[in-house]
Amino acid sequence: MKLKRCLRRTGFHLLRLFAQGVGHGGMQRLRTVGHACGDWHYRLTPGVRRGLNRQMRHALRDHPQVAQAGQWLREAYRINDRAVLELLAMYSGSVSLDDISAACKVEDPDYLDQALGHGRGVVMLGMHMGNGVAMAVHLACLGYPVAVIYREAGKIEPGFFRDGIESLGLEAIPAAPAAIGFRRMLKVLKDNRILFILMDQAMKDGGVTAQFLGKQMSMPPGPAELARRTGAAVVPALLEGVDPCWAFRMGQPVWLNPKGSLEADVQNLTRIMQNHIEKRPQWWTWHQRRWSRYAFSDIAE
Repeated sequence: MKLKRCLRRTGFHLLRLFAQGVGHGGMQRLRTVGHACGDWHYRLTPGVRRGLNRQMRHALRDHPQVAQAGQWLREAYRINDRAVLELLAMYSGSVSLDDISAACKVEDPDYLDQALGHGRGVVMLGMHMGNGVAMAVHLACLGYPVAVIYREAGKIEPGFFRDGIESLGLEAIPAAPAAIGFRRMLKVLKDNRILFILMDQAMKDGGVTAQFLGKQMSMPPGPAELARRTGAAVVPALLEGVDPCWAFRMGQPVWLNPKGSLEADVQNLTRIMQNHIEKRPQWWTWHQRRWSRYAFSDIAE
C-alpha cells in the first residue's frame, strides 16, 4: 500500500509539473493540451473504455441518442482531463486570475442574487463537469464571496488543494475532519456567502443512500444538511458550454424543508444532478472511479 501511494504521488507530482509548465502559455494553451491529453487517455485505456461504454449505455438506455455513448465518453475524457490540467496549473500559480476569469462566463447570476437576498447564504451545488473552480474564481472577480470545499486525496501531498484554492483568492474549507469543516461551512452561510461544494461522488461511509444514474449509492448528505440547518438556498451550477470558454448557468434556487426527511432531500438534489447529466452526458466525468464501481440496481450480481 505504501509503495502504491508513493507511485501515485510521484505520478501526480510529474503531472503537476507538466501542468505548471503548460500553464505559462495561459488558459488557451491549457485547453488545447488538455484536450490532447484526454484523447490519449481515452485511447490508452481500452479495457476501461469498453466497460464504461457498456455502463453508459445501460444508465442512459432511455436516452433517444444513446447510440452516441462512445462519442460522449471520448468527449468526457477530453473535457474533464482538460479541467484537471487547468486546475493543477491554477493551483501551481502559473495562470493569472484575469486569464482564469476570462475563461469562464456565468449565465443567470440573478438567481444567486435572489438567493443571497434572503440573507442566509447559498449552497452552490456543483458536480464533476468542467472546471468549477474557474467558475468560482470568475464569480469572486465579479464580487461574489465564495468559499470552496475540498477533500484531501491520498496521492496528493497534504495542503496542495488548500494552498492552491487560497492562492486564487478563495476561502478553502476541508471536508474532513467533519466537525471542524462543518463549523466553518456554517459560518460561511451565516455570513451570507456562497459555499461551492460537489456532491456527485459516492462516499465510503457516512452517506445517505440515493438512486443515481441507475445505481443505489451512498451520497454526501452535507449540502442538504447545511441547507436544512441554516435555511440557505441550494443553487445548482450547471455546465452549458465548453468552447471557447466554460459556460455555467445558475439554476433556480431550491429551498429545503427542515421538517421533511434528509433522505428525501438528498434524493432531490441527486435528481437535479442526474437530470443535468442526462441532458449533457458528454461533459460528466464518467471515468471518475467511484460511480463505475457500483452495481446497477436492476442487475443481479
